[in-house]
Parts: sequence; C-alpha cells; structure tokens
Amino acid sequence: MGYYNGIANGKDDPMKHTSTLLCLAMAMLMFLPLSAGGDGGGMRIENGMAQPFLKVTDAQREDYTNEGSDILRFVVYVETDLDTDLDGKRDLVKTMVQLPRPAAEGVYRAPAIYEARPYIAGMYGYRGTLPKTGTPAFDFSVLYKSPPARVPRGERTALEAAEAARVSDWFYHLEGDPFDQTYLGNLTAYDEFLARGFAVVQTAGLGTWGSEGILCCSGQQETQAFRCVVEWLTGKRNAFTDRTGEIGITASWCSGRIGMTGRSYAGAMAFQVASTGVEGLETVVPVAGIARWYDYANAQGLPSGLGKSWDSITDLAMMCASRFFQEGEEKPKGLFERYLAGIRDEQIALRGNLGPFWQERDYTGKTGFRASALIVQGLRDEVVRPRHFALMLDTFRREGCFVRCILHQNGHVTPANEQTRTDVMIGGHTYTEWLNLWFTHFLLGVENEVSAMPAFTVQSNVDGRFYGTDRWMEESLRMPSGTEGEALVRAEGAYLSNTALLNETFDGASGADHLLWRMDVPEEIPLGGTVQVHLRVKTSDTDRPVLMVGAVLVDHAETPFPCFDPGAIGVLGQTVLKEGGVDRGEGAAKYDLVAWQQTPRQRALVTYGTLDLRNPEGEKVETEIAADTYYEYTLDLQPTFYTVPAGHQLELYIVPFCGFSDDTVLFETFSREELEAMGLDPEALVPLTRDYGFTVDCGAGYALLPRAKP
Repeated sequence: MGYYNGIANGKDDPMKHTSTLLCLAMAMLMFLPLSAGGDGGGMRIENGMAQPFLKVTDAQREDYTNEGSDILRFVVYVETDLDTDLDGKRDLVKTMVQLPRPAAEGVYRAPAIYEARPYIAGMYGYRGTLPKTGTPAFDFSVLYKSPPARVPRGERTALEAAEAARVSDWFYHLEGDPFDQTYLGNLTAYDEFLARGFAVVQTAGLGTWGSEGILCCSGQQETQAFRCVVEWLTGKRNAFTDRTGEIGITASWCSGRIGMTGRSYAGAMAFQVASTGVEGLETVVPVAGIARWYDYANAQGLPSGLGKSWDSITDLAMMCASRFFQEGEEKPKGLFERYLAGIRDEQIALRGNLGPFWQERDYTGKTGFRASALIVQGLRDEVVRPRHFALMLDTFRREGCFVRCILHQNGHVTPANEQTRTDVMIGGHTYTEWLNLWFTHFLLGVENEVSAMPAFTVQSNVDGRFYGTDRWMEESLRMPSGTEGEALVRAEGAYLSNTALLNETFDGASGADHLLWRMDVPEEIPLGGTVQVHLRVKTSDTDRPVLMVGAVLVDHAETPFPCFDPGAIGVLGQTVLKEGGVDRGEGAAKYDLVAWQQTPRQRALVTYGTLDLRNPEGEKVETEIAADTYYEYTLDLQPTFYTVPAGHQLELYIVPFCGFSDDTVLFETFSREELEAMGLDPEALVPLTRDYGFTVDCGAGYALLPRAKP
C-alpha cells in the first residue's frame, strides 16, 4: 500500500501540464461574459481548483438584505409531477437558492451544488396520531396522480427575485420544535463554494415546511420530487416565486451542470436522484448515504438496532414532516397519518424480511445511472453502516460510471463538519479541497488530480494516515474455528451494544453468552472487503419471537495499541492542529484543522454482523425451522478496510446480539397494556428477549477474510 501524499501533492500527475494550460486559458476568460455554450467562464481556476473571488455575506441575520451582497439569496417553488396531498394540484417544493451575483447578472453561468435533505426544514415538531395496526390498507396508487402542469402568468428574473426576497423566507425559528431549530440551519455549510462562484441549491422536499405534498420517506415519490429540482436547473421544468404558482422563474443563470452532496438522508437522496439518470446531474458525493433502505432498517432478517420497532421508516417520516409543525393543515395531515399507518403495517408484516416494501426502496437495482460518484463513508459508522458504501460502489461500477471512495475511521460524520467547524487532512489536501477538486473536475471540465485518484482513499487504522489502494475483495483467507464439538451460547445477560460487548464481554475466552474462535497473525494482514462467517447452528427455542445470532471480529494484542474507538457516542475525539487553519473564503467562517484521536486499547472492533436463525436461505425468506436441527448459515459482516499488524491475534466472537444501540428489552419489562398506555404500539415493537440459546457445531464453522494479495 503506497501512501497517498505523492498524488495528493500533484507529483507524478500525468494531467499536470494539461491542467496548467487550461488554467491559463481560464484566467484569460475570467472577466469576460460567458458565451452561450460555456461553463464557469467567470470563475477562477488555479492548481485544478476553483479559487475564491467573492465575499460571502451572512444571510442568517434578521436585518439581512441582498443589496450590496456578492451572493444573492431567494426561494423558489419547484413544481413536481405528483399530487401527493390530493388537493388536485401538482405539489410545489420550496427551494433555497444562493447565487453569485455575477452569474445572476449574466457574466457567467454557474454550476450548481445541490443538497436534498428533509432535515433542513426542521425535525421532531410533529407527532401524529395513527390509526391502530391492522386498519384497512392504504391505497398507495393515489399518490401517483399527476394533474395538469401550471401555466405561469408572468416571469421574474433571478435579480428581481433577489430584490423582492425577505430574510424571513429562509431564516426563522420554528414553533413547536422541541430543539428550537431555525429553518435552513445549515445555510452556511457550502459557503466555501459560494466564495468560489458555484451556486448552491437546497430543498427539504415534499411534506416539509413551506412545501406541499406529504413526506414519502425513502419512496419513489420523494425521489421524483427531488429529481424535479435538477430538471428546473437545466431548464426543463417550471418553478414559481411563491405557492400561488402564478409568476414563473427560470434558472437561466445555471450552466446546466449539477453536483449533489450531503450526509445521511441527503447522501441517500443524492444516490436516489442519480438512479433516475436525470440529465444535468453530472456527479454525486454521497456521505454516509443509504443505498438500500432495507439495510438501514434491517440486517439479514433482523431489525438493525436503530430503534425498538419494526417500522423505523414510519418514525423517520413523522420526524421530518415539518409541514405539520403548526395547525391549519388538517386535511393533508389526516391523509398523511393514513399513509404512515400504511407503511407501518407493511413493515410490521415483513418483520425484518425482504419484501415488496423494501424492494421498492432498493435503488441499487435501478439502471440508467450516468453520474460519477465520490462515495464518502465512516468505517466506524453504526447509523448508516459501511454496507451501504459497498452497495453504491457495486452499483456505479455495474453502470459503467467513474466512481471513487474516501473511507475514514470516524463514525456518522462528514470529514468537514459544519457543526464543529472543523476539517481534516486527507493526504495533501483537506476534505473540502478534495470536494473542490471533484466538483471543479466534473462541473467545470478541469483536468486535475481527480483523474489519478485510486479506487479507494482509506484512512489507516494503524497510524491514521490516508493511503490510496485499488485492492478490494481480492482473495479469501480462511480462518478456521480452531476447535471441535458443540458449544451452547445463551442470551441471558448478553449485551446489545458493540461498546458494551467490547468493554464487558470480550475477554479472550468463551463464556456462557459468547463463543470465541482465535487465529494468530504472524504477518500483517491487510483486509479489504466483506468478511463472511459460515456457521452450522441449531436451537431448541423455536417458539421465541426473535432468534438472533451475531459475529464480531476483534483485533487483539497483549499490549495496548492505538485504535480508533468512537465509543458510545459514535464520534471520535479530535485534536486541534491549527485553530482557524482552514480558510473558506472572504466572509466565510474559518474552520479549525483537526486530527481524529486514537485511543490505546488491547482490543479493537474490526467488523460485525447479525442474522436471524429463521433465515437460513438469506434475508428474502423466513423459514419455519425445526427444533434441535442443524442449519447452515452465511453471515456477512460489515465491509471494511483494516490492517491487522503482525504479532496480533484475530478473535471472532459468536454472540446472540451485536450492533444494537439500545439495551432496553421492552417486552421483558412492560406488559402490552403498559406499552399501549405509554403510547407505543406493541405490534410495531421488536420483541427482543434473552430467554433463548443456540448450539454451534464448531468443527463446521469458519470465516473467510478478504485479504489483499501480497
């Protein structure tokens, strides 16, 4: 594995001289009006990156106006094709535009960075009252009605919209929000790109504050609505200045080249919109994005541990439905609650198994992807797990798209973090600079270091440096169980969370609630891919509602070694290398340059996974297994890159539970009546118990480790 510093510093870059010539040409054009066929002629390019030339103003002040600002702000309402609130009109989605003034004035046409993220309109302010489980099924087909498009009665330019804009259109406190959030709280997240001449467009989508429709969380309707914003940016769809839908407004200032990014839900939406093959979406940078919603909520026939219910998508939809934060929306609210009951009942009916509900939300099966992709993922992320980056990678490769990955050792975070105002070095550039290089390459056509990026840019678990590699799933190293006979594992007293397992259970020996297989590592083993654990298991407790089996791969050494351990909070500590060391452009808040901290440990979690004993054939089929009868299982652990140093041991623990964030077993604590009194639906809750056990045929068990070739 060669460290990435050479490439990151531009050394041995075959496109270096081409890039220099192109930079000179761009510099000659930068103050000229853009021709009809050009892109970004008013932007400045140096060393393959867009450079700051505009001052960013603070739009989160009550006295803000666009007058005198280099960046113009206004909102538009993009018309979708669907009428999900059944009011007889196509739904409009409120969309925030931040636009460099030179682009609005016609000096050049700006490429756009687009974030689709329901969270930005507020969360947690609405809790619906749903019909009881088992009510008549909701007819989802009604959500695909498409009334006639509106016909604008007039037009307004971007400059006119900016002149008429009010700060209250995008900055205000939301009543009823328990966290006292402000609308569009991440407005400043893309300031560095505004300073460099990119436009920034953000929307929360259907069923959120200021928009119409209902929030169809993870569904095709949501995907299509977010796609419509791309179509508006490319001149193929109407948008309006307000919800009356009378005065139209175009994005004539846009070059027609769009890149999407964002973390978590926004990363999922970038992938989903890319799955539509929409013209103009040139590239996506999903950060910890969801590829298959089944794998977000479940794992090989089991709930994923994100909550205590089968219907996690229902809770997420309700959490983000900011349209209903206040009164006055009773008619669509009633429709929305019937919709929520419908998706709740479909999830409960599947009880962790793959079925039509989840197949509709599997965007890896789509064809027609055309966008390039930079997939960013934390290898310690237990919210959106690493399996999603691997699924995305496979999809983009299958579709023939240019795809690269940045994989880091932190949890569910973006390497350049708006909340903490921090950034990290990845080789010779900060994460923000890599994003700049990526967007400059794909949205402006500038040749730069992106062309020479390896398939994976990975943060080493050994020393924290980033290295480049193309090695992935190259060959399998067999890890035998190292023992014979049968071993009984009981769930009594077992922990649910990985943090508790690592600290309380894994002790280098088998116990009543865990079984250990061990392998010495005389020479370094670089892992890259998915570990598969093959088990032969039986149980006599076939009457129990949930029968989990987990496997956890652990790196062990006799003396403490540096580990990346996010702990119970799921985020690494950090050391400030240079306070205010990341200059994002004039007027934009500077970020601190930081490094993520390692902690000395004798055991480090490498990867983990769970399955349901009733799913010996995989996640699609739940089988009525016979008591005391052996079945064969293949347990896929979370994909990883991990270097096991020479002299260490690999420990594989077979446990009842792992990867769960909550140690509450409600059905062992409360009766059904008590659960209902607390406002919980017993049918929706996962009936986790600890009164079961299973027997492992150790002689038949082994693991296959994805090792990079020497």
